[in-house]
Amino acid sequence: MTPSLVFIAAVQLLLLLLAVSVHGAAQAWMAALCGDPTASGLGGTSLNPLRHFDVVGSLLFPALLLAFGFPVYGWGRPLPVVDANLRRAGWDGILVALAGPAANLLLSGAAVVVLAVSVHSLGGEARQAALGSLIYSPGAEKLAAFPVMFLLVRMAATNIFVAAFQLVPLPPLDGGQIALRLLPPDWAERLVATRPYGFIIGVPAGLALSLLLAVPFYGLLAVVINLS
Repeated sequence: MTPSLVFIAAVQLLLLLLAVSVHGAAQAWMAALCGDPTASGLGGTSLNPLRHFDVVGSLLFPALLLAFGFPVYGWGRPLPVVDANLRRAGWDGILVALAGPAANLLLSGAAVVVLAVSVHSLGGEARQAALGSLIYSPGAEKLAAFPVMFLLVRMAATNIFVAAFQLVPLPPLDGGQIALRLLPPDWAERLVATRPYGFIIGVPAGLALSLLLAVPFYGLLAVVINLS
């Protein structure tokens, strides 16, 4: 493996760890705000990656995606939320579930803004490096601006894919937690029955969703880069 490929793989795994840490910390913070200090008491509001690291979801599975050239996403260690502690169990539960994907979308948006400003400030070489970061182009890694542009492009993409995966409407994913609180009781009961298989179904569903999102999202980034 060449040094450039090592850099590309390492950056994407570190960015995923950042994404799942922000995701988990946002949910722990929202749970505490809504009356349940359980997760925050366990250090869940910390951005320390060790608090949120999951061997399978934060390392092995994303490494497998990288090896096969798929968009990178994953998950962190689940944090406990005690519904009985929430002031309004239904509505507050939805807010807690939404907090993680919302934080990822905000981080992605911030990366896009910084990317646009950086390309505009640094000029043509930065634009070339940014476009080369979307779809790997041989020689792009030799450009001086490539490390920064690659970091920003992948930060934007990774957080989008993590948010999309978590919004798949299957428990124990965030989308499933939201669906359980919004569906009629009989439908919610049927959805609860899928919980043991949630990840088994959700992981390939997330992969399909990330592949569907990749083309339009990278296309949007290309427009932003070219207009900056």
